[in-house]
Formats: sequence, C-alpha cells, structure tokens
Amino acid sequence: MPDRLLMLGTGTLKPGPGRYGAGVLLEVRGRRLLLDCGPSAVQKLYNAGIDATELDAIFLSHFHVDHTSDLPDLISSLAADARGYPRRPESPVKLIGPPGLVRFLGALLESNPFYSYVAEWNRMLRLVEPVEVDEGSEVRLGELVLRFAPVDHPNGFAVRVDAGNISVVYSGDTAPTPSVVRLAAGSDFLVHECTFPSERLMGQHTSEQGLAEVASRSSPRALVVTHLSPAWSGREHELVDAVRASFRGRVVVARDMLEIPLT
Repeated sequence: MPDRLLMLGTGTLKPGPGRYGAGVLLEVRGRRLLLDCGPSAVQKLYNAGIDATELDAIFLSHFHVDHTSDLPDLISSLAADARGYPRRPESPVKLIGPPGLVRFLGALLESNPFYSYVAEWNRMLRLVEPVEVDEGSEVRLGELVLRFAPVDHPNGFAVRVDAGNISVVYSGDTAPTPSVVRLAAGSDFLVHECTFPSERLMGQHTSEQGLAEVASRSSPRALVVTHLSPAWSGREHELVDAVRASFRGRVVVARDMLEIPLT
C-alpha cells in the first residue's frame, strides 16, 4: 500500500464542478484512516478499490451534514462482506471525534426509528468503537500517532497524524486560528479548507487571505487546499496566487478523487 492522500470529497454541501462534500483517505504505514465521511464517501472508496471494512479508523472533524452524511451507510457497510452477505468483524473500527461524538451517534441512530436497525447492528456486532477526543488527547494506531486541536467552527477539531517521518494535518472546517498553526508547524502536508473567496467570506470558514496567513505561519512542506465552494469554480488560480505571495511550499488545489503521494 503506497503512502498517499486520496481526496474523496473536496467540496461543500453544495455540489460544484468536480467537487462535493468532505472526505479524505489517508493511507500511511499500512493503515487506512478516513478523515470525515461526507456525501458518497463509501461509493468513492469503492471506486478506488477500497471496501469500508478495510478502514482502521474514521475521524470526524465535526458533526455538520457535509462531513457526516455517509456515516450511517458506512457503519451499515461494515456489517457486510464484499458480496453483501452478513459478516461479524474481528474488531470494531475506531470512530474518533470531538466531545459530543457519542451523543451525536445516539441522535443519528438510536433516536431515529428509521435508522435504529443500524444502531442494533452496531450493538450486536461492535462495528464501530466511539472515541471522544479533546485538546491534548492522543490516539495510537500502530505506528500512527494522532493529536488534536480545537478550531474556530462549531464542535470542530483538527487532527495531526505523525507516522514515522511523515506528518499530515487536517483542519476540518475552521476560520484561521492559531491552534491549527501550532498543530501544523513543521508538518509535511497541511490539508486546509478554503471555503469562500475573501470578498464574500461567510461563517466560520477560511478565505484565500486567511489561508495564506496560516500556511506562511505554519510552514508545512505542502499545502493541500480543500472544502472549496462552487464560488471558486474557474478562479482557483486566484487562490494559488494569493497563497504563493507569502508561502514558499508546494500548493495543491484538490479535486474529488485526486491522489497525492506522501513523498
């Protein structure tokens, strides 16, 4: 398995050309970690030749629909083998997320009479193991060490994954914040959102100007730009120019299913 990022979903809740929803597959040191589980994540994994049962862990940066909408499908998929027949996993997939994860999972499955069968499967088969994290938490997956930082977005957390000499930081949704700068300092790859252009920045999100500041202050080896709204369609060069004015590293503006080797 090559060390890589597979950008499953690089858009927002509104589909745009080549982008929709949020989701990143990180494959490193023989482990598979799904970062967010937005629209069509399970199908996109399948299209890449990966079954949901091959995941080691899932990280939810926060609980908004464009980052979590495929979670019921993913959990259901863990109860079936590649041919669709029932299976009993040897061990649960870790479902890692911010404070409130267990309550969110309960509201999504247990309290929803139409999804309660998924909750029952999860109880019977131990499909996922919820792991709530906070600032200062550390989760280990083999050689991988995951650390977390709160961000400027409702219930939002960023994650840093260190795997030997490779480090990857995923911001999730956030306005520019010092916590991400600290978490990403000296990293190899910073995967950071840039939802709206600066002339109409909305909500707790990041524009090209804010992204340039975060990148220049944290100095990753490469910046991968994701979570781009349709407002950026055809204007990606403006984003790159703004970032490169102060950041000397590599800049990649991602599209759905883009593969980025971790080299």
